[in-house]
Amino acid sequence: MKNFKNITLALIALTALNSCSNDDVQAIADVSGSTQINFDSKVGTADFALNTPFTISGQSYQFDHLRYWVSDVKLVSDKNVTYALSNSFFLMEETSDILVQETFTYKANKREAIDLKDVPSGSYTKVIFSIGVDATHNDNMSIQDGELSQLNGMTNVSWMWHTSYIFSSLTGKNVTPDTPVAVSVETGLNANYRTVEITLPTALIVSAGKTAKLNLNVDVEKIIKDIDLVAKPKISASTPELMTKVADNYKNNVFTVKSVE
Repeated sequence: MKNFKNITLALIALTALNSCSNDDVQAIADVSGSTQINFDSKVGTADFALNTPFTISGQSYQFDHLRYWVSDVKLVSDKNVTYALSNSFFLMEETSDILVQETFTYKANKREAIDLKDVPSGSYTKVIFSIGVDATHNDNMSIQDGELSQLNGMTNVSWMWHTSYIFSSLTGKNVTPDTPVAVSVETGLNANYRTVEITLPTALIVSAGKTAKLNLNVDVEKIIKDIDLVAKPKISASTPELMTKVADNYKNNVFTVKSVE
């Protein structure tokens, strides 16, 4: 009789545990949703497009690629609770083919959106993300979280070794002169890793069963704000002050809110 009671109690406990587990799984599904962040590239008010002339500071430019790393994405709720996507690295780009190695070509691609899954339901009033790659990953390229790779043409190479990541890259040519001039605007180095914080004009509501959308404008013209590309058509580690200015532009001027859905 004692053994029968013990078995009965065990069955009751097991049933209760299973019921609780099912409730927990359902609760997780009920309190999380998905979010899409769109990065809509513009030049002023015009849509950005490759190999299309845009007038910037009185000069006509045609670009063949725009690329930048978005990392460490966070959403902050109206209750000051932060949802953080750890080890998140997304390569945003609009690019033509890139020859990375003699035997490998990175194919033309356009990517303007990132999708966040299992975001806790809530009302979010701020988005935070960084432009570039943090020092831990930048100094040790064997740690390849997210979309980090040495085969995307976004690394610096010295003596045939991949040494660090390029954080952002805008290349093309100034076609105003009779002989077009190549332009290249890059950021990199740990000191130029920048974090962008944007307070939303209306809350981003995340709930189960729907995808919330945050649409951001990315103004390419603001990447080179207060920079004379006629005098300095190439910005890289050899022009550290200008590289820092570009990094600051990404932080302070390039991204604005287009809409919240």
